[in-house]
Amino acid sequence: MLKRWLLMVCLLASTGYAAELTDKVNWPEFLARHDLVWKKMPSQWTGGAFIGNGLLGTMIYREADTLRWDIGRSDVTDHRQTGNDACYDKARLPIGHFLLKPVGTVSGGTMRVDLWNAEATGKLTTDRGTIEWRSFAQANDLVMVIDFKASAGERDFQWIWVAEESGSTRRRPADYKANPPSQLKAEGDVNVCFQPMTAGGHYATAWQKTESAVFISIGTSDEAVAAVRKAVQSGVEKLAVTHRDWWHAFWPKSFVSLPDTRMESFYWIQIYKLASATRADRPAIDLMGPWFKATKWPAIWWNLNIQLAYSPVYTANRLELGESLCGMLDRNLTNLIQNVKPEFQHDSAAISRTTGNDCVGKVENEVGNLTWACHNYWRQCRYSGDDVRMREKMLPLLRRCVNYYRHIMTKGDDGKLHLPETSSPEYGVQPDSNYDLALLRWGVQTLITECERLKMADPLLPEWKTILATLTDYPTGPDGLMIGRDKPLAKSHRHYSHLLMIYPLYTMNWDQPEHRDLIAKSLDHWIGFEGALKGYSFTGSSSICASIGRRDQALQLLNAFIERYPTSNTMYLEGSPVIETPFSAAQCVHDLLLQSWGGTIRVFPGVPDSWKDVAFHNLRTEGAFLVSAVRKDGKTQFVRIKSLAGEPCQVLVDGERKELKLAKGEEIILGSGDPVIAPVAAQAGRCNLYGGK
Repeated sequence: MLKRWLLMVCLLASTGYAAELTDKVNWPEFLARHDLVWKKMPSQWTGGAFIGNGLLGTMIYREADTLRWDIGRSDVTDHRQTGNDACYDKARLPIGHFLLKPVGTVSGGTMRVDLWNAEATGKLTTDRGTIEWRSFAQANDLVMVIDFKASAGERDFQWIWVAEESGSTRRRPADYKANPPSQLKAEGDVNVCFQPMTAGGHYATAWQKTESAVFISIGTSDEAVAAVRKAVQSGVEKLAVTHRDWWHAFWPKSFVSLPDTRMESFYWIQIYKLASATRADRPAIDLMGPWFKATKWPAIWWNLNIQLAYSPVYTANRLELGESLCGMLDRNLTNLIQNVKPEFQHDSAAISRTTGNDCVGKVENEVGNLTWACHNYWRQCRYSGDDVRMREKMLPLLRRCVNYYRHIMTKGDDGKLHLPETSSPEYGVQPDSNYDLALLRWGVQTLITECERLKMADPLLPEWKTILATLTDYPTGPDGLMIGRDKPLAKSHRHYSHLLMIYPLYTMNWDQPEHRDLIAKSLDHWIGFEGALKGYSFTGSSSICASIGRRDQALQLLNAFIERYPTSNTMYLEGSPVIETPFSAAQCVHDLLLQSWGGTIRVFPGVPDSWKDVAFHNLRTEGAFLVSAVRKDGKTQFVRIKSLAGEPCQVLVDGERKELKLAKGEEIILGSGDPVIAPVAAQAGRCNLYGGK
């Protein structure tokens, strides 16, 4: 137990002592066991190799006797202003693809995604010879590179560009018109596919093939051509060096190793996918990132998808990836304000279910989505310890969200504050929706807590406290939490919209004994309806189980997701690509290993007894703490906690709570085991399971 442990205190700020923790992770070797590997070339998007740099990306797979590179840029969207759904006006657009057409007939091929170097490599075999290739989306520059080495019989292979129709791939309205056909032209040695747009503007794909490589960029015509010319001048090897430098600095920011090598692989592929999908100064993640595929979801969805997509970045200590979401909200504050009715715009803001990157979406019945996005923003601030941003950006936005609720709520005959009919995502409209009650209650509690912590004297503080005291209780019934007033959960429901107060908001939690029966009953009733459940139903329920001590069930549900839903390259579809659910599975892994809510850091809270050996290093928590821990033979060996902001610290390890006082920069090691971070031994036959297996 913790109270019997040796406490080794390393007060770095005041004494300069060196920490005792030793990091023995060989990153190239460790990540190699998680590379995606194909012994046979995949024949579709769902099995392809993917690379990306947060803006540009490609999916690579075989198409008949060619090798195909699907080309994507995540901010290539339509420019229409018709007032239709964002799925048409601001829809993501297909761009096109390249085909490598060999001289001979393809007889086989292999492929690998090298995670450490963020490169895809492969070898195509034909009856005339071989073509070896390497492809990467340069980490810093807006260019993708493919270099190749062909045997004598394949030196004359062809490189073919195929432009795709520039129009929304969602079912279109009768009056919908696609953009004009693209135009091919040359700018010196650079080929350009120029795509004009009906509503004005354009985008272009530019490429240049040299003797041993192809350089590709997408942007405006001038931008793309300039990027290609710069890349050609730099050369492949110079671009590869700076590309690898970025990724080699990225990987060690945190470390996770599990006794289940398959799950460990899935986790690390998601971390790779996240950094391939977004960066601090690049677009936010929509439903497919830079890997476009014809889809009925060609926009950003705000009633679960974007929130789940960003859910792992905070604990993973990769906050720079979360900046793209926060930055989008900051830049588009005016549009968020204009999304509400004119009479509310002086103090309110909200967002609809779907928008483009401009966050334009008039709010109707689904009113809580921006408040949920503010929960992500709040985590960004609390995990980083950025109180300036909390004070100047996040809290004013959350204040506007709560004000919108203030305008629409009314006092009932029971003396309680009630909400009118609003939409609980995917279940319909009803008064006192638990979705909105949970988000409103979290929003008010957070405003009160943060204003008091930061000593901010907001004039609305008394009213927030009144709202908290008089807001109606959550509607409940014999089966637990309902969808809303007089609306029980009577059919299978993939969304846990009515359970947000349990997860991820934790305003109703297992530390409250009076709520334990309700939490358990509500979870069991929801997850017991199998019919409509989808992948994120299993990840959401896994995280809830991890928060209430159901460790074995948490793992069982996470395994059920991994076994049933992802494609062989770890992508995920619900008819069309939806990127968020595999990311939420990475957050499930975090929830097994480390949770921080209710003012307490919880170490190994959801780890089942079957996981005897586990290690993690520099995972991050609320209050800006970095936490490392190792479990061996079913016992916690040590826990290292480092404070980055000097906040109060309460830690729960093996059932024991400990109050720690750490100044900014100080750290403490709790435990009697050797404080060494090293990978858990890989399971035989379980490495490199993703890709072609």
